[in-house]
Amino acid sequence: MTHSFHLKLGALVLAVSLAAVSAAWSAGQVTGKYIGNGKPAKLAYAVVVPHEPWQGEKAYTLILSEKDPAGVAKPDFDAMFGKLGDALVVSVTGKGDIFSTQVCHQALKRSGFSTSGSLFVDNFKIEGKQLSGRFYTKKKEDFFDDTWEADLTVKAALP
Repeated sequence: MTHSFHLKLGALVLAVSLAAVSAAWSAGQVTGKYIGNGKPAKLAYAVVVPHEPWQGEKAYTLILSEKDPAGVAKPDFDAMFGKLGDALVVSVTGKGDIFSTQVCHQALKRSGFSTSGSLFVDNFKIEGKQLSGRFYTKKKEDFFDDTWEADLTVKAALP
């Protein structure tokens, strides 16, 4: 095989890979409210990345963010450090049990904190290659001098 053939094959593989990643990023939707200290966030992107199994179950990390995470190697990490604007990072089992939440709202003095037991999920589904559900707080939550609340409906492509 010629060098030219290998270059063309490599370019084709790269293009197909990028198209697949791009399709996964663009497939997500998030609607609803996410409020930090009274200030609403405009979450526009929903991305799911694999998580290590949790207590023997398949698990995922859902990143809901203001800024597009396309091309970001670790969107959950970037979200926690404010690089994706306002964000909510939720780790959930394949059955819909939430085991970790990072609240990354830029209006909070302590943005990027971890909480458990404050976020709930209804209508959680994994169908085909899509995760969906309603992620919400039952009331306005307090974290030291900060308050936050969420009521978000999510659809995102599985990795």
